[in-house]
Amino acid sequence: MGLFRKTTVHVMGNRSSDSGADGRYRKQAKENRRREQEKLKNLVLEPHTTAELRGYIEAKYQVTELPRDDDRYKLAYLGIKAHLVFRDAPELLRTPPMEEPDHPPRFENDPDYVEYDENRETRYQEALHLTREQFPMHLHVYNIPINQGSLPVAWLEVYVETDHEYLAFKVIELEYEEHYSIDRTREDIIRYFGAGPEDQAAGNERYLQYLNSV
Repeated sequence: MGLFRKTTVHVMGNRSSDSGADGRYRKQAKENRRREQEKLKNLVLEPHTTAELRGYIEAKYQVTELPRDDDRYKLAYLGIKAHLVFRDAPELLRTPPMEEPDHPPRFENDPDYVEYDENRETRYQEALHLTREQFPMHLHVYNIPINQGSLPVAWLEVYVETDHEYLAFKVIELEYEEHYSIDRTREDIIRYFGAGPEDQAAGNERYLQYLNSV
């Protein structure tokens, strides 16, 4: 549930020279690798628990969690439950996963994709029908207003799941100009949650999310 910017670089010409475009790209790539290594060297692995994270969000942003009967909570619960089952307990599902087709859709209703989508929908429904005893899950949802003056121009929904130590976000925006404030709030929460050495060793979602925020 994050924002990513895709950048495409077009290199023109067929000559390679340190003083030309290719040379500049190589120097930039070398500098990027140096910065990445420096970031990894200085990375602080001091994670906080989900209980500490919830307290931090509530105290700093002065919000309370959404009630369980709120439609936004119900919708988030379904999607996050399926994601966590797929990620952490796929053995609980009767239907095995299919490999995604190795080609883009060739035409509308490409049979390869129809079968793949049907497989995902079947597994999604199986995940939703798992009981709390089969798949324990405790989700907490916060809705943080992003204000301009005294009025909110966007909201950042924050999802904290405690059994699986999962953190995710959803942006509800009214003004494009508020991207900076949204990103700053999201990164603040991610950095507080942090990641531990075991997350780094596993290269899991929590570690990658933290690494991309620093």
